[in-house]
Amino acid sequence: MPDVDILIVGAGPAGCVAAAWAKRAAPELDVVVLERDRAVGTPVRCAEGVGDAGLREFANPEGAPWVARKISRVIFIAPNDSEVRVAERDVGWILDRTRFDAFLAAEAGGLGAAVLVGTEAAGMTPGPHGRWDVRVRSARGETTYRAKVVIGADGVEAMVGRWAGLETRVPARDMESCAQYVVRGIDFDPDAIYLQFGHDIAPGGYAWVFPKGVGIANVGLGLVALKSDGRNAREYLDAWLARRYPRGACAGYTVGGVIVHTTVTQTYTDGVLVAGDAAHMINPLSGGGIVNAMKAGRLAGCTAAAAIRAGDTSARRLAAYHHAWMELLGLDHLKYYRIKRALEDLDDEFFNALARTVNAIPQERRTLGRIFTHALVKHPQLIPVAARFFM
Repeated sequence: MPDVDILIVGAGPAGCVAAAWAKRAAPELDVVVLERDRAVGTPVRCAEGVGDAGLREFANPEGAPWVARKISRVIFIAPNDSEVRVAERDVGWILDRTRFDAFLAAEAGGLGAAVLVGTEAAGMTPGPHGRWDVRVRSARGETTYRAKVVIGADGVEAMVGRWAGLETRVPARDMESCAQYVVRGIDFDPDAIYLQFGHDIAPGGYAWVFPKGVGIANVGLGLVALKSDGRNAREYLDAWLARRYPRGACAGYTVGGVIVHTTVTQTYTDGVLVAGDAAHMINPLSGGGIVNAMKAGRLAGCTAAAAIRAGDTSARRLAAYHHAWMELLGLDHLKYYRIKRALEDLDDEFFNALARTVNAIPQERRTLGRIFTHALVKHPQLIPVAARFFM
């Protein structure tokens, strides 16, 4: 039975960053990352967009081979197809997730962590002296790792959290079904991301166009199934594509689920931490989670390393991770969740009217803050949203 200090389940952004920062904090520790897929970063199940500032905390995107496109504009589309262009600034980047995740894994490996692909955690039970015994399957057979700390970075399935007795279930209303194609041969601004809202387009969510180059983009949508008319996410997406980009050539279809909930009430227990999507550490308003996952992974790796060095991996010690996360982003996500729930009560005509109001603002002054301020003045229905945000 191999003994390790830190065993990380999942080699996505949360898991790889956790491994890298654990090794930076305590180079002497044995850190192992398990990835059930045959290659890190595949299959891709997200739109691949990230904000500029958050990404730069972990890597320099300028000229990086894992960047598909730099984004400088956001274009919101109302249900009636009217467009609202926001003032230009450094908005963010569209990643090549296969290359980006491989880059993060290589960074962790370069610091001394072992990244094992095609290797799946199949179960976990408490072991002696506060350790965990994790049953692992691969093409080489089955074995058991004994770990001082296990970090669950295993995505929405969140099996590590469940095995450890943590509550990781998601209310049905807070799980979005998503579908996406890579679409070629379409006309759009390649330096802008497009977001369209509307009950008939993506009930409870939105549709997106995230450019990967000139004439090629990730085109998808996310919706809340409880709000749909019986169609699934792919059927909604096919209808939207047929109307908006009828000549586009679709390839690379992916489907998945995105949690738009708040952080789980407890992200730790004796010898266990959960991070990223596994702990619902996703912006509930946008559904974005890549940078959040990396920030959580950094906290988890450093917390686990410090606990092992101190000889105390109890829940009481590891609770510092949860408190640090809530201070960093978790409390903000509570506010964003209130906004999300309030916006769900507004109909399409509200957003159409809001678009008309915002388009009366000169484009160079259309920052998100000004848009929200003008919306409060022109549309009092938004006042409850603002009030709930600041409660």
